[in-house]
Amino acid sequence: MYTGTCRKRELQPEPSSASLQGHTSQDEQCLQVMGHFMLDRLPEDIVDNLFSYLPIEDAARAACVSRRYLRSWRRYPRLLFNNKTVGYDKLSMHLDEDTRALEDEQYRQDKIESHFVNKINHVLENHSGFGMKVLILQLYPCANIDASYFDKWLRIAVKPGIEELALEMAVFNKRADYNFPIFLLSNEIGGATLESLRLTSCAFHPTASLGCNRSLTSVYLSFVRITGEELGQFVSNCFALARLSIYKCNDLICFKAPCVLHHLNHFHVTQCKMLQVIEIRAPKLSTFDCGDNLMQISLGAEVKHIRMIGSKPNTLCHARAEIPCFMPAVERLTVESICEKVKTPIMSSKFLLLKYLDIFLVDVQLYRQDYFSLVSFLEASPALETFMLRVETGYVLRSDSVLKDLDKDQLHLRQMPECLHYNLKNVMMTGFSSAKSLIELTSHIVRNASALVCMTLDTAWGCGRRTTKTDKCEHMSKEGLMEAQRALEAVNRCIEGIVPSSTNFKALEPCCQCGG
Repeated sequence: MYTGTCRKRELQPEPSSASLQGHTSQDEQCLQVMGHFMLDRLPEDIVDNLFSYLPIEDAARAACVSRRYLRSWRRYPRLLFNNKTVGYDKLSMHLDEDTRALEDEQYRQDKIESHFVNKINHVLENHSGFGMKVLILQLYPCANIDASYFDKWLRIAVKPGIEELALEMAVFNKRADYNFPIFLLSNEIGGATLESLRLTSCAFHPTASLGCNRSLTSVYLSFVRITGEELGQFVSNCFALARLSIYKCNDLICFKAPCVLHHLNHFHVTQCKMLQVIEIRAPKLSTFDCGDNLMQISLGAEVKHIRMIGSKPNTLCHARAEIPCFMPAVERLTVESICEKVKTPIMSSKFLLLKYLDIFLVDVQLYRQDYFSLVSFLEASPALETFMLRVETGYVLRSDSVLKDLDKDQLHLRQMPECLHYNLKNVMMTGFSSAKSLIELTSHIVRNASALVCMTLDTAWGCGRRTTKTDKCEHMSKEGLMEAQRALEAVNRCIEGIVPSSTNFKALEPCCQCGG
């Protein structure tokens, strides 16, 4: 097995051993020799199995060391072709130095596509065709690859034993009308073992003659041309289907599945502009992701987790008004809104079982967001235990800062009478600012959540150390850092004094990476 140091390098399935050794030290070469000696004594099936766990770049490099590894490479089970594995970054650097490429965009694009085609061809044409389990083609930089190449690559890879298949192309490309060869999904070819299918920007027209698929558990369709009747028939024949994702498939108008989807537990459908009716029977469905253009929906289950993803303003208002009506048993609700131009309304409908509420909001300064109106969600959720509010503001100084009133000794914070939240225990807000309505919301929660155990107010919304446990943070502007300090001052003057001693209260400033 190749044990040399990993370096960023474009994919070379059969590089020369001399070029490989030229990048290693004498000690590393000795380790390689020892490793090869040990592996040469192992049975062939064990070597093949060990080889299959290597990343594609390392497997390609190792293939040059001996004919034994080359044989294993030709049966390598997982092939992923994307910008990284085909060396797109190195090619881009070369084209940036090419005067003609800088002047002629078509010439540059032709070079990129030729590079992709040659790399993929070289690997697949040298693959034995046996043992292939995964083929992922992520061809986003390529808009004009001839359809004959897709046909050839898919025919090589899709055979009995294939488990995961992805064909993902650029959204705006001349091959959006490429017809995926549906016969490849028949049980005689690849359908009997295929578990995951991902298609982006192509046409997909399954027929009734395709038959049943007992292995397919995950289907993802994005910018795919498919009718509602075709989709309904296809998923009804996928007896093990557990996850279905549909995004911007604008040929869908009415999606009805004639058979019960016994194993479907996650259903995602967003930004399908023409879709008006969804009728499925999925008794185990637990998670439903939808857009803010709610249509006629029948899911055949009491969904516990709903995520509404907004593509236009006022998604919070839509969620508050509509979700309790068609899915009253929801226990976990996530709402993502690009901005709110109006207040979230107070309504009589309730989220009687809701325990977890997560709101993500892009706060556009053009419209002054009234955070206090979010009390509507809290008032309607008597069982709520956890409230998350994530705000993206663009890191600017707030024009509606509460400090303006504090400086004039004219502070008056709105309150909601007789609005107690007996079960609310955990509150987390990121992107916390000095906006007066946000201070009002926070003050309301502190005063009315008698069981509050933990409250965290984070003035940075993209601090990787706190949200993703990494050192990658969203860089904050000078104005954003100033606003964070104003937010901390507002908390100190308006909130800290009313927080009960039994509550674990934290007000966090941006870390050194956020402002670096």
